[in-house]
Formats: sequence, structure tokens, C-alpha cells
Amino acid sequence: MSGTVSVDRSIFGLDELRREGEEPRAFWTDLPMEGPPVVVGAGVARVLSKAQSHDVSVAVEVRSGRPEGPGEGFELLGSWRYQTGSGEQMVCTMDGPALTFRLREDSGYVLQVWCRGGDTAAARFEELMGQVFPITGLEEYLFVFTPDG
Repeated sequence: MSGTVSVDRSIFGLDELRREGEEPRAFWTDLPMEGPPVVVGAGVARVLSKAQSHDVSVAVEVRSGRPEGPGEGFELLGSWRYQTGSGEQMVCTMDGPALTFRLREDSGYVLQVWCRGGDTAAARFEELMGQVFPITGLEEYLFVFTPDG
């Protein structure tokens, strides 16, 4: 699954629908908005881009077996254990859900987050700001979920 996500204030994230009667837990916007490029919690993650407001290409893959790198130019931002609740996942911006996808409910995954273009995104954003709208093509993100266990 893939699509375009409009990043605002250099942040976007992953979240999931909460089930009725579920114990309260953090939303992606409750995670620290500063710090490392990716912060992961229970069924949520926050991604910090190196550029401000721009459109990014986002792909989500569920793979079986050992995850492999996506190809040339992508940098692995990290790998984390990711626990689902409802399994109804979303890539979110400050304006709300941008893309939706499904994982198995109440399941553990290894989440890898990859980025291409992040090393030059800030400089290219500064060059294009005020000249091009919307700014696109600065970064690509890939979220890879591999079942844990």
C-alpha cells in the first residue's frame, strides 16, 4: 500500500483505531515531538522529517521472514517491536488519517522505518520554499512490518 502524505511541521505518524472498552493508551501525537527521527509506542509511532511542510511518498509493506533492505538510497532509521491492538492502522498527519491499512489484531511485529532523501531534504526544502507549492519529492518513507515470532 502506498500514497502521498502531506507532512506539516516536520512530523507525521502511525496510529490505530481504538476498540470500545480498551484501556486508554497514547496516541501518536502524545509521543515526544523532538528527539530521534522515529519514536515508537504501543500501536503508534512518530516520524520526524528533516523538512517542514511538504508532500512525501509513503509505502507500507507486510513481509514474512527476514526483512530485507528496500534498495539503493534508502537509510534504515531503526527497527522496533510494534504491538497492535485493533489492527486498524493509519498513517496520520496533524490533520488526521492520510492512509489506512490492516495488520493482525493483538499481534507483535518488527517495524523497520526506511527513508530516502532525508539527508538533503532540509536544504532542498529551503531552495524550494516560496517558489514551488506544494513541495514534493524531498523524501520517501517505507514502513516494513514483519510478524514477530
